[in-house]
Amino acid sequence: MNALSDIQPADEAKNVSEAGEGMSEDQLKQLLTSEIEDGLSYIYQTDSIAPARERNYNYYRGRMDDLPAPYGRSQVTDRAVSTYIDMMVPSLMRIFTAGDRIVEYQPCGQEDEKTAEVITQFVNDVVFRKDNNGELILYDWFWDALVSKVGVVKAWWREEFETKEETYDGLNDLEYEQVLLAVESSEDVEVTAHSEETVVAQTEMGLMEQTVHAVTVARKVNKSRICMEVLTDDEFVISRDARTLEEGVLKSHRTYIRAGDLVDAGYDPDQIDRLPTYYEHRYRRTQREDEEYFNERNRTDSADPMLREVLIHEGIIKCDYDGTGVKEWYFKAGGDSNLVEVLEMEPYECQVVFADVCPSPIPGLFWGECPADRLVELQKVGTVLTRQLLDNVYLHNNPQREVVFDALLNPQQLSNMAPGAPIYTKQVGAIREVQIPFVGSAVMPMLEYFDREAEDRTGVSRSAMGLDQDTLQNQSATAANIAFSASQGKVELIARLFAAGGMRKLFRGILKMLIKYQDFERVVRLNGEAQRIDPREWEAFGDMDVSINTGLGTGNRERDAAVIDQVVGEIKDLILQFGPNNPIAGIESYVKAVNMATEARGLKKLGLFNKAPEGWPPPEPPGQDPKMMELQQKAQEAQAKMQLETQKAQAQLELERAKAAEQIRVAQETEQAKQAAAMAEIERKYALEIEKMEREYELKWTELQKEAELELIAIQTKAQSGNGVIPDNR
Repeated sequence: MNALSDIQPADEAKNVSEAGEGMSEDQLKQLLTSEIEDGLSYIYQTDSIAPARERNYNYYRGRMDDLPAPYGRSQVTDRAVSTYIDMMVPSLMRIFTAGDRIVEYQPCGQEDEKTAEVITQFVNDVVFRKDNNGELILYDWFWDALVSKVGVVKAWWREEFETKEETYDGLNDLEYEQVLLAVESSEDVEVTAHSEETVVAQTEMGLMEQTVHAVTVARKVNKSRICMEVLTDDEFVISRDARTLEEGVLKSHRTYIRAGDLVDAGYDPDQIDRLPTYYEHRYRRTQREDEEYFNERNRTDSADPMLREVLIHEGIIKCDYDGTGVKEWYFKAGGDSNLVEVLEMEPYECQVVFADVCPSPIPGLFWGECPADRLVELQKVGTVLTRQLLDNVYLHNNPQREVVFDALLNPQQLSNMAPGAPIYTKQVGAIREVQIPFVGSAVMPMLEYFDREAEDRTGVSRSAMGLDQDTLQNQSATAANIAFSASQGKVELIARLFAAGGMRKLFRGILKMLIKYQDFERVVRLNGEAQRIDPREWEAFGDMDVSINTGLGTGNRERDAAVIDQVVGEIKDLILQFGPNNPIAGIESYVKAVNMATEARGLKKLGLFNKAPEGWPPPEPPGQDPKMMELQQKAQEAQAKMQLETQKAQAQLELERAKAAEQIRVAQETEQAKQAAAMAEIERKYALEIEKMEREYELKWTELQKEAELELIAIQTKAQSGNGVIPDNR
């Protein structure tokens, strides 16, 4: 880590602001840089955090570079870390994912139960499982916590839009106008292409020219959603003095982003150009020496400057940025050893949510311990003992030989290790094996001792997990259950710490994020039915409490199923005795109990029991209270009367509909008759006009012919007079 020598003291910083006026840009950069560098230096210069996490990770993979084996000796490594971690993760996954609902939102009052139910279903089925691969996120989260001390999940709101185009052909003028009106009424729809042509079409009035439109409409579909990501151990930074996640002055996601992605996100290209290229990748998990490509790989020599990687910090910081008092701010900044650009700085409103889980918290410290910390030492001991045992077996089965070299006829025969192969010597006793005593009987109890020590440190027993059938062969079912419950004690404790800590933080943050940022209606399928979900209606429920389900799967599955079956039977008896609306347990309780019984057997909720069946309640048992029977009879009579009134109203409605349909039909026929009469009148007038024009034409033509004849007679008369001049009679 680079020291903060390049950062000016607070009293020498540029643009120093007066008290009450907030922080200057230089002061903000100095604060962010000092907190990030201080947190990183604490993590990477403290032997108990970053070096321990790297050691745990390498031991899990079977890489024990701190325990090299001499040449020619056994190279085997014990795998205690991976063995026990891989047994704990499935138990934790079973605890949280045995049922459909990982989280339940608790209503503030009885009137909020339906809203809490909708929120619970939407978050579990859509946000957690559909929008994010929730089970894989939980696996990575738990694995990081068990191996790297603390597992951290980041949730954020991703703005994402998808454009879909639709083309409509053959539209007339009226249909085209309707499309334009629909486009103008929606902000997410626009016309991207339009063409028109004139065609001759057959109509009631004959062949006529019409304009046909083809229009392409682009619809912007909002695909924004909540995203979740597990941060690797080198990506999360928190203030050095933070005892809990909430107390940290700074919480940051340290990551690498391509310059082009930042420009696409809307950041100023000039700011991005000023960010230095980050190519060291010092904080990624260590690779082997033969994997230098991953250590040296960078984008500094790329022909595309948008592919270069820059270091980005995104997170939350507490400060008095605007001079109104210390509060949380959301920031995004870029740079390497020193922050050079602050890309975003705005009040914190759940832009990101961090959630942490630690399997073994230490009071007063953010970085606790994990099972891998306690298994590393045992893996080292087990590796040493196993290697020595194998070396002993090799030497015992293939002992060294004491040879009188001059007594051998052919020394090369010593290299022939084939069974029964002869070795020719000049004298008896020229070859003598050096016997190595077998120490397996002493080493095996030591290995078993350290196996038991590993079980004590992790709380996971191989026998109780069913990995050793011989161990449970002579035990009764009760003894096996006791062993199983005892082995699960520490795993259950870890699960409760995870549920009460990070998981509760995560799902409370998800609800607040939905209310704040999902400003559109979303159609999803819940309980087999399509429903419209609009979190803007949940604004009053932002502080709703959260309960993480850890009840199912924590013990023996058969025991859980038997207990729930008994509860189902008792609820059924209560309903049969006191009716479906009794104050103790009604239909909803029965439905929930049946679904829990299904989940307790390892099955997902079948979706068959979502509401009370038709025809409920069942017949009343004999010996019921007469007053109750009288009340029920009155209720039935009132119900029958209401049904009769409903039927009458429906009949009246049908009659009104028939009358309206008849009136519409008569009106349509009248309108058609009017249109036909008007058309006939137009045709009659048109025929009269044509006839008048024809008569006028014939009369005019007759007059012209008579004038022509008179002119011809006059010409002939004058010509006979001999003067040869056509007289002008005008």
